[in-house]
Amino acid sequence: MKQKAEIVPASEQDLAALAELAEQCFPDPWSENVFRQTMCCCYNRIWCAKVDGKLCGYAAVSRTGDAVNLDDIAVSPAFRRQGIGRQLLDWAHGQFPESEFWLEVRESNAAAIALYEFAGYRQVGFRKRYYHDPEEGAVLMTREVKKT
Repeated sequence: MKQKAEIVPASEQDLAALAELAEQCFPDPWSENVFRQTMCCCYNRIWCAKVDGKLCGYAAVSRTGDAVNLDDIAVSPAFRRQGIGRQLLDWAHGQFPESEFWLEVRESNAAAIALYEFAGYRQVGFRKRYYHDPEEGAVLMTREVKKT
């Protein structure tokens, strides 16, 4: 079942909910303070996916030169497999249509890797022992700019 989410810029009022969602999704979640610091940097963007006003996902990116790094993306367990992650990716790509995107993903996260591949990313490298709790490698992926 696909769910249509409203994608909006994160605000100060979203910080606690963002940190709570990160806690639900990751063994090494971003804290409320990390979200706050990220929001304050002019090179960063955080977008919230909301359904009926409730936070169901987010994406955080940072712009570095001509490239954009997908720093963090999460979807609430209750909203997974409903197209929210794809909507967040499409939104981010639409905000920087001329930019190449980069990301790292846990090697064990097959669902995320499949989502990224479906969105046009390809594996370009691997980083051993990149993540902790548990320790595992990261698949390095990129989505190149589509030439028109």
